[in-house]
Amino acid sequence: MKPIGILTFHRASNYGAVLQAYALQQVISGLGRKAVIVDYRCRTVEEGHRPWGLFKRHRFPIVLFRCLVAMKKDRIFGAFRKDKLELSQPMQFEDLRGAQEDYALFVAGSDQVWNNKLSGMDPAYMLVFAREQQRYSYACSLGFDAFPEGTKELYREWLSGMQCISLRETRSVDLMETIGYEARADLDPTLLLDREEWERFMASANRPEPYIFVYTVDGDINLLNAARELSARTGVKILYLNNEYRKNRDIPRVRYSTPEEFVGLFAGAEYVLTNSFHGTAFSIIFGKKFKVELETVKKFNVRSRDLLMNCGLQDCVLKNTEEDYNFSADLNEAQRRLGLLRRRSADYIKLIAERADQIEKESVLNESRE
Repeated sequence: MKPIGILTFHRASNYGAVLQAYALQQVISGLGRKAVIVDYRCRTVEEGHRPWGLFKRHRFPIVLFRCLVAMKKDRIFGAFRKDKLELSQPMQFEDLRGAQEDYALFVAGSDQVWNNKLSGMDPAYMLVFAREQQRYSYACSLGFDAFPEGTKELYREWLSGMQCISLRETRSVDLMETIGYEARADLDPTLLLDREEWERFMASANRPEPYIFVYTVDGDINLLNAARELSARTGVKILYLNNEYRKNRDIPRVRYSTPEEFVGLFAGAEYVLTNSFHGTAFSIIFGKKFKVELETVKKFNVRSRDLLMNCGLQDCVLKNTEEDYNFSADLNEAQRRLGLLRRRSADYIKLIAERADQIEKESVLNESRE
């Protein structure tokens, strides 16, 4: 039986990236199909997440510190990939077309693999190397509300022949319609595994006292101040997952957590404050009292916005008002909605697995006729 090949951002030293890759592989494997993550070395991802890529973006004094941080992160995430992910041999773009015969079909996603800035507009993630019948996507994220200038026709061209376009955000489905493609919205793979499955995976935080867990990406605006105020009101201490040493020294840190520890920190928290999509996802999975800052220093978080809307959790958006300290969102209703979305997305992955079976049967039949 040939495996299903997954192309995603598994080599990013980022919690969400490796955990969504792990989750999708687990779900496909649970259907009785072997799933292999194609170990594709995208130049843009490598430069953004390997230590040597820092030399292109920063001056030497900054690079020296950040390189040490990046090297330590690289070891942590590298160990996770080695222990938890089923990987192919390393591949460059020119190797991918030759992989057609080794896989029943390919799935692009999840993560922001179709975000032009993060992938360098790499057509490999749109599976241009594969035969049309082998091309599927699952919960790919664009990460934007409008096609960046000069990219619309490239998306139209490179997605031609995709058997099914599955995206993460509902707004992205609308964007696909503007270039003539039907699409569907599906859950990020981390949301396909339920609380019990993540509890078996995680490493417990083992904190003796309750804590407000803060996790940020892309730079917060008011999130840390909200955490300080929440701590003052509740008497619960802050625990901030961040590798910086120079800023916000008044806030207790936890650094260099493994992905297993990362999940455990959400599970053990009394409150969560985040501006991360996967921070939002794990807050919902574990039924936490939480708030999400949608605006970051770099961009607006459309991914968390859509997830909160789909789960009826708009009250969990940080608004910089007194409402930020009111945690009365209906988490039971959120779990009900999440369950419906989870079943729908799981059915689609089951369809992909069945299609892989069909392709293999057709291949065997054709070989017997020759």
